Amino acid sequence: MGELESFHSRKLGWIRFRPDQVIEFVEGLLGFPELRRYVLIDHRKGVFMWLQSLEDPSIAFLVVDPWVFFPHYSPEVPDEEVEALELQEPYNFSLFCLVTVPADPRKMTVNLRGPVVVNLKNRRAKQVVVSSPEYPIRQPVFPEGGDEGPGEGEPGGEGE
Repeated sequence: MGELESFHSRKLGWIRFRPDQVIEFVEGLLGFPELRRYVLIDHRKGVFMWLQSLEDPSIAFLVVDPWVFFPHYSPEVPDEEVEALELQEPYNFSLFCLVTVPADPRKMTVNLRGPVVVNLKNRRAKQVVVSSPEYPIRQPVFPEGGDEGPGEGEPGGEGE
């Protein structure tokens, strides 16, 4: 299992994690090429998680399992990405998408064009670009004019 490590995040405060929970990106996220080590932290409530950089305490991205909101989402991971992540058998990866929460949380969007794929065996990860035009960079989570949305006090996300 490994001993717990501590890290101080500007957004989340002190977090504790095991070394085997660290995700190593083969290339940094789009816009953050130099940051390669992250850890996923569950959000206080609900379906969201934080992808916290372990190299920059000010960088944490709100992420979500896309199938929570988009059950028919089925991106095709390009062969070169499968090779880069050393994926060798089906179902040995996890996939999540970056979330953007503007001032009005009802206008929250999910980046379906650039999901993050994590090889669950070796903890290697990569943000891949899906070529299918049906998956936009800013897919609204809630229908236009819908009153659904995160409750009062839900955090804003950043990054895409």
